[in-house]
Amino acid sequence: MKRSILALVGFQILPLMVMADYGDPTAPAPKPTPSLVTTVTNAEGEKLIADSTGRTLYVFDVDQGSNTSKCNEACAEVWPPYLLDAKEAAALEAPLGSIERANKKLQLTYDGRPVYIYAFDRGQADEKGDGIGGVWHYIEIESKEKR
Repeated sequence: MKRSILALVGFQILPLMVMADYGDPTAPAPKPTPSLVTTVTNAEGEKLIADSTGRTLYVFDVDQGSNTSKCNEACAEVWPPYLLDAKEAAALEAPLGSIERANKKLQLTYDGRPVYIYAFDRGQADEKGDGIGGVWHYIEIESKEKR
């Protein structure tokens, strides 16, 4: 009797194991994760790198050549770093990359330069931060040059 009960239980568990291994074939495919960056066109017709919601991304001249972010504390309140999780960082392809900030969080880079959002940009393709202090610049991708 024990054998027949075990066999019966085994036949009932086997389909569950198969479903667990292969998933439900009638379930919808998972939605792709949104891209970390996109492009937007500003009023001058320039194509700029933007976050997934269309907010313009910037680089900071003081960071150039340092492989670290020099914008921290009060600076980072006005210029929040574009942060990533480890899975997002691992999936990046050049010219995108990442660095580890002093607080151990990962920040997006473009051509090795840390990338930021300007807190006072409110809409898609806003570029109010471009040129501030002569050291903040949006990333124009048409010529792949940072202004």
